[in-house]
Amino acid sequence: MTGTRADRHSGLAVLARAAFVAGALLLGAWRPTESEVGSPADAYNAITELELVRAARLIANLRADRSLGTMLRARLLLYRGDCVAANTALSAQHLRELPEAAELGELARGCAGATASALVVEDRDHGVWLRFQDERDQVLAPLLVDVATRARDALERDLAVALPRPLRIDLVRDQYSLAMVSGLPLQAAQTTGTVAVARWGRVIMVSPRATRSGFPWQDTLAHEMTHLAISRATRDHAPLWLQEGIAKREETAWRAPRPLDDRACYTDQAREALGSGRAVGIDRLGPSIAMLPTPEAASTAYAEVASFVEFWTEQNGLPALALLLLDLKMMRGPEDADRALRSVTGYTLESWLARWKLHLSSIPNESDEARSHHDDGAPTPELVGAVRLGDLLVARGFASAATVPLAEAVQTAPALASVRARLAQALLDAGRQNEARAALGRLEQLDGLHAGWLASRGEVLVSDGDRAGAAKAFDLALGIAPLLPEAACGRAEIQQAQRAVQKAQISASDQATGAVSAASAQALCAEAKVWRRH
Repeated sequence: MTGTRADRHSGLAVLARAAFVAGALLLGAWRPTESEVGSPADAYNAITELELVRAARLIANLRADRSLGTMLRARLLLYRGDCVAANTALSAQHLRELPEAAELGELARGCAGATASALVVEDRDHGVWLRFQDERDQVLAPLLVDVATRARDALERDLAVALPRPLRIDLVRDQYSLAMVSGLPLQAAQTTGTVAVARWGRVIMVSPRATRSGFPWQDTLAHEMTHLAISRATRDHAPLWLQEGIAKREETAWRAPRPLDDRACYTDQAREALGSGRAVGIDRLGPSIAMLPTPEAASTAYAEVASFVEFWTEQNGLPALALLLLDLKMMRGPEDADRALRSVTGYTLESWLARWKLHLSSIPNESDEARSHHDDGAPTPELVGAVRLGDLLVARGFASAATVPLAEAVQTAPALASVRARLAQALLDAGRQNEARAALGRLEQLDGLHAGWLASRGEVLVSDGDRAGAAKAFDLALGIAPLLPEAACGRAEIQQAQRAVQKAQISASDQATGAVSAASAQALCAEAKVWRRH
């Protein structure tokens, strides 16, 4: 890998500006009109399809309006991640009267400010370009490259779409920076909890270090890569429901099944939303799911599109899905999705929605007992107080004393993985491995995967002599919180102790998780310890 620092731009006094134009930027700040045929339209389409080398050649040979040529060059620069150069281009005198240039310039200035002094790392062998707003995140590069490479292979297999090299990924510090670099309104990101978007030919994702508990960043990265693939395949003509539905399908297709994957039954969620009147409506999503009014609405919308696309794919097959993407490329835009659907299947969206809703109504209701066996409901004040007391005692080095309030918390909410993880780790810190094993409980009874729980499980398995099982647990934890010291350092210790044997164990075990080199693992462990202290 090679590393370079992005140049500082002298005019970054606008760093704090966060008032981005929502609708125009999310849909693309500028598009050529139908009357603009020939080379300008070809150049624009080449950029959208991520054929950036061809786009640069077309733009260089343009014999068009000077302003149009500058706009296309700026757009190409944004797709290449060169926000400073794009900002410079859009500051040209002859563009000052163009509203489109002002909108695109707003984005370029914000992106240039957020990525000034960022660290760029390129893995040429795997064709992945990474930019880290926080240089300390460089230790995550091997993990990001591993997932990106495997997700790219899965997309080519399932959608017949080959993402170009290099694939560009921005890792930013927080949601504010996410808004600055992508143009997504900050309020929308905060309202729906958005941590990643695919915009301007790149995946832009918040670093896992931004949250204490992390998030499933691996599947999130694969999800956003799918958006890039669909935009490339359709010239960004796919309607939002199709974009998001395929992305939900592909976010886990790059890996083998993991524990509790079957919990995400989107069809059940969609059926319940439809029956209760909470349905968002596949044809009423607006410009972006990230801009829906509440996290609950966004969750419902994701369930609806995932269920619908899964139903459609089961009825028609993956080849029909690839053909639908190709047909959409030939259409004028997302509004022509009905024509593409009719061309491929003989039915319009309205007909398919009717068939899908009929399918939902035929599914029997899940019993209350089955639905709630892993749900402890809203946290009570007593539970919050017990957890807080336990955290304070652990932070001050009284791990054994902390087990008392944490055990009470587990009795109150036995299905909360985060609570069980706290108790198990406190018991491990106190040297009470047998009690920690019992405190973890059974994975299938928990509310979901939790990095702390998985890391504690890994420590218990190490003490049992099951290093292969421990490695799998640590890898799963790294897929949620890669800077959790118990997971990062536990994984590094296994690699250091059994390096030769571990290669065979990893290649023969769960292919949903990847192993990084011993040196990279040690670097990740060291950075995780620093992260914990701060």
